[in-house]
Amino acid sequence: MKMRPNNGQAETQNASRRYGEVLHVRFSSVELERLRTMADRESVTVSEVVRRLVRTEAGFLPEATGELRPSIEEATDQLRRVGVNFNQAVRAMNEGRVAYDADLERALIAVGELVRRFREELKAMVARPRKRSEGKA
Repeated sequence: MKMRPNNGQAETQNASRRYGEVLHVRFSSVELERLRTMADRESVTVSEVVRRLVRTEAGFLPEATGELRPSIEEATDQLRRVGVNFNQAVRAMNEGRVAYDADLERALIAVGELVRRFREELKAMVARPRKRSEGKA
């Protein structure tokens, strides 16, 4: 969704790298005005407002803001540490430092994957949205 007709090329390229896909959507003037009001209130772009609404409707975790952000960043770091410990346990088993157990290895790998996925979701919650530029429509 490109709202700036002129020199927003660098910002658009950064957004393309970050999100990968572009979707053009038509809104009524009333809908667009409400989206702009929401964007102004949050000091973000209209695209970010639409992205948040779609993510919420699609069942993704919401974006963490304000007081929640430090707690989620801490939880993300703790999950990273848990993942490191799981990797060390699997590596020790693979290197023969611990008696090999196929069931235990599968369980460790499965739990490690769950930790990795949950950590990625938490990281997405604290990703910094693009701020709305002054003078942007």
